[in-house]
Order: sequence, then C-alpha cells, then structure tokens
Amino acid sequence: MAHARSTGSLPVANVQALAETCNDPDQQIPERYIRADANADEVISGDDCTAAIPTVDLSKLLDPLSSDEETAKLGSACQKWGFFQLINHGVSDDVIRDARKDVAEFFRLPLETKKAYSQLPNGIEGYGQAFVVSHEQKLDWADMFYLVLRPGEFRNMALWPAHPPSFRNSIDRYSSETARVARCLFEFMEKDMGVRPGSLLERFQDQPQGIRMNYYPPCREAGKVVGLSPHTDAAGLTLLLQVNDVPGLQIRAPGGRWLAVGAPPDGAFVVNVGDILEIMSNGKYRSVEHRAVVRPDRERVSAAVFHRPCQDAVVGPLPELVGEGGGDNARYTSMGYLEFMKRYYSAKLDGRNHLDGLRIKLSSSKV
Repeated sequence: MAHARSTGSLPVANVQALAETCNDPDQQIPERYIRADANADEVISGDDCTAAIPTVDLSKLLDPLSSDEETAKLGSACQKWGFFQLINHGVSDDVIRDARKDVAEFFRLPLETKKAYSQLPNGIEGYGQAFVVSHEQKLDWADMFYLVLRPGEFRNMALWPAHPPSFRNSIDRYSSETARVARCLFEFMEKDMGVRPGSLLERFQDQPQGIRMNYYPPCREAGKVVGLSPHTDAAGLTLLLQVNDVPGLQIRAPGGRWLAVGAPPDGAFVVNVGDILEIMSNGKYRSVEHRAVVRPDRERVSAAVFHRPCQDAVVGPLPELVGEGGGDNARYTSMGYLEFMKRYYSAKLDGRNHLDGLRIKLSSSKV
C-alpha cells in the first residue's frame, strides 16, 4: 500500500447539488457551512508585485549557465514563501489541455453517475469529502475526487471513471509528466540544502502520488463560506493546476496576512512545500498554511497532485542536517510515514496544528 488509509470521512451532502438549491434567493445556506470568521483576516492582492509569490523557471534550472542562480531562487522561494509558480516545466500543452478537459467534464456528469465512484468506508479515495470527523464541525463549500496515481499497481481502477472515455489515459499521462517535474525539483532542492545527491529522492522512491480534483460551486453568499479550510499539505511537494480561469487560492504571506494568488500564466503550476518536506529539511523550507475561497457567480475547478514518500520511509529531519551531520538540533519528531498520514487524516483541517504538533520544543540554550 503506497498511501495510508484514513479512518474515513463522515458522509455529508453533495455541495454541487446543494448549491443548485441554496443559490435560490428564497433559500438559506445551511448553518454548517456558514463561517463567522470567513472574512475576519485582511486579504492582500497578489496583483501587487511586492506581494506576488516568486516564479521559478525549470528550463533555467536545467541550463548549466543559469542553474546556480535559479537554484538560489528556488531555495529562497521554499524558505521564505513555501510557494512558487513554476514555468517552462516541459509538460506539453496537450497533456495539460486533456487533463483539464477531463477533470472538468467529470464534474459535469450527472450526480448519480459520479456517485458510482463514491468513497468507500474508511478510505479517502473516490468522490466525496475528506476530513469530516464530527457531526458538529463546519463544512467546506466544495466536493472533491481523490485518486491514487502512483505506483500504478496500487491504483483502484474501479474508482477511475469510464466517462469521459479519455479520462484514464489523460490522467495517466498527466501523472507521468508531473512525477518527472517533481523529481527534477527534488534534485535541485537537494543541491540547495547542501545534502548528498539522492538524499531526498531515495525517500521518495517510486514517487507515490495522488491527485485531488476540487469542485467549488458558486455561492451567492460567498463571503460567509470557505471552499477549503486553512491547512497545510501532508506531502513532500504539491503541484496545483488551475483547471478553469477562476482563481481562489489564498496563502499565509510573510507577515501573517492572507495573499490572494492570482491566476498563474496559462499552463504554469503553483508549487508548494508540504509538511513532510519542511520536516525533512529540519525547518529550512516552509509548509505554508493556505485555503480556497469561492465566487458568488462562477464555479472554480482545480487539481492538486501530491508527491509523497514511499510507505516504509521515516518522516524526520535528514540526518545530514542534524547532529554531527549538520550541527543543528532536530526540530521535529520522527515517525513512520504511515503513522504520520494516519494522524493527518484522523483530524479536521486546522491550519498548521498537525505540523506544529510534531515540533520538538527546544530550550533557548539549544536553539
């Protein structure tokens, strides 16, 4: 098994169907979706060039003449922001176009057709929700469809839609291409961290990979709901593709305010450091809290591909960065990957609580 199984998510209403009813002026948004603090924090616009997330050019990373300079930009983005836009990544336009088309078409299928791919009890894969662990918690204004992509032998093909007919092929091609991109990024991150070549890659052997496809229906009271609760990703790296042209991602910018990330250049990925990479870097890289908001008049669709370690990996600081190897104290508890994921999926999304709960409290004399 390449991906840890959760204890399952409690069943809740389909939000896409709910939105069709609740967006009628005579209807009320159910109380479980109303967030009193949805707009409590200040949001700054990513259109401000002083606040925009950095851009990294993969073609420059691969070019010996510009590699050192671009590697420094990559490292700076991971350390200060935890997010960056990736351009010139080499994934062909047709691979991206086909993935976008088939993800969008899946969410346009009739509800009863989509329900054929519903999550199974005690699992995260399939169509439905995640992180619903109590009947009292507030709910996200979104539906999701999650699939394990790699290794291929762990795919549950019963959950891979037969419609649209090209879905399986297009997502398979997209999986291969994004895995290649992630491998390149890990190699240059090793260089930036100053660790032995292969130190990261050997922990991501076979590159376990999953995709979460998100559908955020419009909501006429968009300011009162949240598309995806503030959280960090339990992954090494996440590659986010905007399926349509509606932005909605917000990240905690340096200084603590929410930054609205504008639509990236067409075909570019938004890449973020996950909890596992922050831990393996012993805190050098940052896994940054982020959330999704919705629009009153338009749906938003996105697809996030998560790259995770192999199932027998230890999630902990790289030995070369701590103790005699790196001269620094370990700042995070080490544990097996499967235990790490079990803890993550057994609680609701709640900012950085999962990650911060693994930090080792160091005395001032040891920091």
